Amino acid sequence: MRYVEHLLTLDNHFTVGCPAETTVALLAEMLNCSERHVKNIMNALHDEQVLHWATERGRGKKPRLTLLLSKDDVLIAEARRMVEADRFREAFSVAGRMSQPGKDEFHKWFTNSLGISQKREKNEELDTLRYSFYETQLIMDPMLIKSRHDAHMVQQIFDRLLEYDAETGKLLPRIAHHWETTDGKRWTFYLHKGIYFHHGRRLTSDDVRNTFERLQNEGGLFPEIRNMTVCHETVIQFDLKWVDYLFPRSLATERASIIPIEKVKEGDFRQVPVGSGPYLLAYNNENMIQLHVNPSHFSTRPWLDRIEIIKTTAEFERRQSHPFLLNQLDSTWKQVKQNEEGASFVVFNSVKDGLFQEKDMRKQVLERLSPEHIRNERRNTEFRATSFITKRSIANQRDSINEVDEQHFDGMHVKIAVQQIRPGVNHEKAAKQLQAQLQDIGISAQLDLIDASTMGSEFCISTYDLFVGGIALGKDHLISLMRVVQSAAFPIYPAMPKHIREKIDEKVKVIRCSREDPFRWNAYFEIEELLSSEYAILFLSHRFHSVYEPENSAFENIKLNSNGRVDYRNVWKKWSGEEGQR
Repeated sequence: MRYVEHLLTLDNHFTVGCPAETTVALLAEMLNCSERHVKNIMNALHDEQVLHWATERGRGKKPRLTLLLSKDDVLIAEARRMVEADRFREAFSVAGRMSQPGKDEFHKWFTNSLGISQKREKNEELDTLRYSFYETQLIMDPMLIKSRHDAHMVQQIFDRLLEYDAETGKLLPRIAHHWETTDGKRWTFYLHKGIYFHHGRRLTSDDVRNTFERLQNEGGLFPEIRNMTVCHETVIQFDLKWVDYLFPRSLATERASIIPIEKVKEGDFRQVPVGSGPYLLAYNNENMIQLHVNPSHFSTRPWLDRIEIIKTTAEFERRQSHPFLLNQLDSTWKQVKQNEEGASFVVFNSVKDGLFQEKDMRKQVLERLSPEHIRNERRNTEFRATSFITKRSIANQRDSINEVDEQHFDGMHVKIAVQQIRPGVNHEKAAKQLQAQLQDIGISAQLDLIDASTMGSEFCISTYDLFVGGIALGKDHLISLMRVVQSAAFPIYPAMPKHIREKIDEKVKVIRCSREDPFRWNAYFEIEELLSSEYAILFLSHRFHSVYEPENSAFENIKLNSNGRVDYRNVWKKWSGEEGQR
């Protein structure tokens, strides 16, 4: 539609559907243009049937103008036009100028335009998934990922040596087709031939070595690797510092995705990544992220040809139930709840001089807190945690302690570090609720938002008394937890005194030396019990996701994975006789 702003100006002076006499001179003043241009504008808008412009010959005969569209009608039409041109940022800006009913109407139309559809391009039918998600400035460099959204995107664009199947608990071959060890310290991996990165270069054992050298040197990851030997372009050997039968499972995590090191050195790998995975990044701009299927991927080709993630405003995204299965379309759609493994928590700094260095003081304060009232999300998306694992929390649910020492801590002051993934995505709400509870028992608290990657830094450990944060576990829960309880990137391990860290190290060693998962899990839960018995950690809550599924959907595997996202690689459509034959 032409002359949109002029039309909106007219809407401020004329009533929709009511003919009104006016003059060209008056309109020229109103629209801040020449009388000649007014005539062009009126004729153009009349031709577009958005207003009716009638003129009559003769002295004293005034033109009659009738607006046919309201302000919201104009804005909705303009926003739809921009959406159809993939100018989403401008479309959402226009939508922001609508009244609430107008926003609701546009939102409904926009929502109905999302989902899975077929597009025809160059005589080819492309099955395309389009959905909206608020702009998170995704980090797509595997080493630097911070959130489950980052991890999800990395999972699509990159390959790893192995993949962990959460349903069976088994490792699946990916870049490596075979792996072996005789003693748990020397591991040999054999790579598939003919794997290519998206930019066309063949992937070899050198890329595996370069990837893990970067992870060690720049990311402080995989400290267990003592040495790597490239035996052949398809064979690489890892020598570890200690026995670790979980080592192959560590190589299945998103951070262990294999990268072409030259692309990291060339530019902004965080936003323009190059991998070897089933999808490649076509473009990433202010309007959307678009992924195309990788036609030369060495493994199973996904059914979806394209993924289009529309970047929306946070306000618009809050209206969605979920970025993929948006709403309950009608009563035949059932709600499905899925727990997210991991939990929010409060860690007491046991090494910093101050209130919480003594176990008895930690105990007195912890027992005065009400974790069920310290939440970061809405109440109907969380439930009480007593562990990082939801099943254990459910099994161990118990009433809050009522009989506690009524000691008051007048005049005490503490500093709280609040985990922040990125601006606007943090645990500030839960921290403020903790702050209020501390105030009730006489402890004042200062809150500081701290980048998640520095929560366990030496500066933070020497500065803060309490840490409020949360974790979402990856597909392999045990591997994720090993990193959580022993990594300097999280505040748990660095905030523990030496004798507690040594006990954690002993338990982790037992876990990694074992080949039996039940034994491993028992040893891990002993770590949680140790931390709880030392009053070093207070588990707060688990989150769960709600999505909607139709009773008779043609699409398979539209379900949330460990990242709270739908794994594009697994979606496919059943054949329906109603679709006809060719």
